[in-house]
Amino acid sequence: MQAGRIRAYMLTGLLALALAGCSGSDIQAQLGQPTTVAAPAPPTLSLPANPTAAPAQAVPVTLDTATQVASAAAQPATPIAQAAQQGLDPEEQVVANVYDQVSPAVVRITTGQGLGSGYLIDTDGHIITNNHVIADSQNGSVRVSFSGLFETIGKVVGADADADVAVVKVDELPPNVRPVELGDSSQVRVGQRTIAIGNPLGQDRTVTTGIISALGRTINESEGNQQGPSFSIGGAIQTDAAINPGNSGGPLLDSRGRVIGMNTVILSQSGTSSGIGFAVPINLIKKVAMALIQQGHYDHPYLGVQLRTVTTLDAKQSNLPSAGVLIQPNGQDSPVAKAGLSKPAVLTAINGTLLTSQEDLITYLELNTTPGDTVTLTIVDDQGQRELKVQMGARPRAEVSK
Repeated sequence: MQAGRIRAYMLTGLLALALAGCSGSDIQAQLGQPTTVAAPAPPTLSLPANPTAAPAQAVPVTLDTATQVASAAAQPATPIAQAAQQGLDPEEQVVANVYDQVSPAVVRITTGQGLGSGYLIDTDGHIITNNHVIADSQNGSVRVSFSGLFETIGKVVGADADADVAVVKVDELPPNVRPVELGDSSQVRVGQRTIAIGNPLGQDRTVTTGIISALGRTINESEGNQQGPSFSIGGAIQTDAAINPGNSGGPLLDSRGRVIGMNTVILSQSGTSSGIGFAVPINLIKKVAMALIQQGHYDHPYLGVQLRTVTTLDAKQSNLPSAGVLIQPNGQDSPVAKAGLSKPAVLTAINGTLLTSQEDLITYLELNTTPGDTVTLTIVDDQGQRELKVQMGARPRAEVSK
């Protein structure tokens, strides 16, 4: 049985459960839960229906420089905060400092159907969240709540269903709010501390901690509300930090408060955190968000193959020439077919990087290539070991159903 994943998005009245395909009948199906939550009843006072000021147009930004903003004046600590900090041990102080630094930039995003999280990346008002958080928005508008009573309307700039990334823009910001700092997910290690901030079960700006449990995971996007072909998100970060419905779109941080991923999915039988959560890596988010801001869409690289991991035992039992990743062209018009591959072969390396699983290949392609790049595949088939140069195509886009 393959455990299902649930996105952490909370829906009105109940949690939207998206089941992955499973096989076998001896193991109870595991639900995979998104990290979004049911939206509360609307407040008595409604927002103006027709704001006088027209929404400002999105200004393209470079995510590498998005966090280089002027430092806000430090707010004086209250006597309670000062007294509390005197009793913190070094590890507690790290978490407290990260929370103080980042939480003002973490927002609550509410649609007509539910709520999730997001985080401010620049002073132009761009906010990153999950595609599934904003999928039910009305006319591309969502409610965006910062700390305190500051709330405004955000407009969806662009969304990518395959990476589950969306960008929302607001035209006004609360005073002194500072954008988050974007880290480098290629530098993180298993065992490293993680800090998650979001709105689990509707509880605003909640912090949880844990470690990186594994790297290079894939998030299967076959479930959900998208139509047409679906693909896995590569390079996902697995963490045991508690993530629940409502955490979707919130940042996963390192000990310095840098965003290393975006909390997206949990594995759970109960619909609540079981210590297995997944975050889209920030290096992928940077690429996708940049394109969404500048172009409104993102083109993923595409080899055009069906994949299956082959171990040494698999190779022996199936009479295959090598362990590796079994690839088969997905039609005559796929990039690998155009490069000359007409039948299944075992892929052992790409651009000299050895592969030990299909997840390795998905992660490498997503994080290191773009459409139009030429990659060198090391394959083994009935002709022996050889190299095949393939020009990457653009992946067919998933369409989100309305």
